[in-house]
Amino acid sequence: MADAPASSEFKPHAFGKFFLLQRLAVGGMAEIFRARVVGAAGFEKELVVKRILPSRSRDQGFISMLVNEAKLTVQLTHSNIAQIYECGIIDDTYFISMELVTGVSMKEVMQAFARAGATLSPEQAIFMVVQLLHGLDYAHRRTDGLGNPLQIVHCDVSPDNCLISFDGELKLLDFGIARAATGLSNYKEGMLMGKLGYVAPEQATLETRWDHRVDIFAAGIVLYELLTRQKPFPKATDVDSLVISRKARVVPVTTIDPRLPKELDQILAKALAYDPARRFADARAFAEALVDVLFPTPHSAISDHLDKQLHQVFAERIAKQRQARAHDALIMKVLANLAERPNQTQRFEVDQAVAPGPGAVAAADEDHPELEPLAVNGEDHFEAHTPSRRRPARRPVVVRRGVPWSAVFLVALLSATGGAGGIWFGMPYLRRGALVVTSEPSGAEISLDGSPTGQRTPAVIEDVEVQRPHEVTLSGPRLRPTSVAVTPEPGRLTLRAHTQLGSAVGAVKVASDPAGAEVRFDGQVVGLTPVTIGDVRLDQRHRLDLKLGGYEIDQVVVLPERDGTHFKRKLTPVAPGRAKGR
Repeated sequence: MADAPASSEFKPHAFGKFFLLQRLAVGGMAEIFRARVVGAAGFEKELVVKRILPSRSRDQGFISMLVNEAKLTVQLTHSNIAQIYECGIIDDTYFISMELVTGVSMKEVMQAFARAGATLSPEQAIFMVVQLLHGLDYAHRRTDGLGNPLQIVHCDVSPDNCLISFDGELKLLDFGIARAATGLSNYKEGMLMGKLGYVAPEQATLETRWDHRVDIFAAGIVLYELLTRQKPFPKATDVDSLVISRKARVVPVTTIDPRLPKELDQILAKALAYDPARRFADARAFAEALVDVLFPTPHSAISDHLDKQLHQVFAERIAKQRQARAHDALIMKVLANLAERPNQTQRFEVDQAVAPGPGAVAAADEDHPELEPLAVNGEDHFEAHTPSRRRPARRPVVVRRGVPWSAVFLVALLSATGGAGGIWFGMPYLRRGALVVTSEPSGAEISLDGSPTGQRTPAVIEDVEVQRPHEVTLSGPRLRPTSVAVTPEPGRLTLRAHTQLGSAVGAVKVASDPAGAEVRFDGQVVGLTPVTIGDVRLDQRHRLDLKLGGYEIDQVVVLPERDGTHFKRKLTPVAPGRAKGR
């Protein structure tokens, strides 16, 4: 899968029971999303949804491949294989849900380490490949419920299909072209499938029968690349050149890096043997040979070191992933509210033209089926839909409001008597909605019209009268209380309040002429001038007392947010005949 394009096309939305929060990747057949599914009593699980692209949704070939991949992989439950949870169809679109691995592909690890000038140690490289081999060995040995061998061969082992979590755990994924003894096999016999750089020679020679040892060969290439940053074979461009390249002599890894253990030369020569009969008989034997090389180094030490390096090299990626989750709770609340409406057929989407600007957060009106355009940070977009409706072409959002016949009759009656205006706009069951409150920084306590709400920003306050003005006050232990006037907008059932909050705490500097005066701040001695006093409430009044021998005591009351935070006092000498100031 290629990285998803950085565009505004994706909008978090409800897809059946799943809340799709972020598009992770898109390829020729499917797109992958980070998603959540909710259950009883606040239960939530984060996972991945792999969904066939709309353009491929009616292609039976693609559908069959996705379903076969799910049916085959769901039988594989192992710590080094990405788990499949479910396969289904929503809105005529097939999907599979699977384990979310918070990390990067092995290919990205190699590229990023090279750019950062970091080096994977031999122990770390072996540690990752041992995990890969454990997953392969499990898949190769798997049987069905009756004990019949499934004879699964991955057929596409490569750094792209090995995910490394930021804790150093490897997950093998993408059994999309796996070969099996059952009808679930997606491998097309008579065709060369898989990445040329990792294909075994017998797999390329289509007339030759082959088995799980093609995966062992590919794992050997992966290990060689991790240890040397080089390919073990010349580059191939077609089947013929590939078969010839596999006959080339593999340069021993210790020739490239003399610091590597000598045992690795023999191990790799066996894993990369042209004749499958000369390779390791199974992935377990390959793994055990590597573990023997690793034995002098504690397993936990290798894992911890890899964990630390991954966090250093991918610090920016990890920060971005965490940032992508920052508004998940609020987005989930919005989408859940929409999903609870059984007759929902409207759309919930945003256009830059109607976005309320930086800091605004998505929300929905819970009590009414009408939807409104909203945004997160003026960039992210939201969409809610039911399985029965396809997304139409982009057009301005039109809000159509359903009004009970009784209300229509009442309005007609009041209009005839000249009293429609005030009563119509005061009808509470038509005029209650939601108030979205955000702030920078977040976490501020929210009061609405002078009454604490018990909520902190960002928040959605429900059941609010949306046809009258409100005052939202935001405060916090170290924040300057700020009030925001919320003005109703005709036809809108969602109000918004956003503000930048200033810190109410800062530093005050006190100096004197001459220097050396004792300073009391609110009755407490804080030092001699010049002195800086930290953690001062800038929105409150404070008393300063300065004492210096031979000078009058200088007293003043200051309000830093009005008077400033730098105070220099000119001390007055004691007049002749008066007591000294000390």
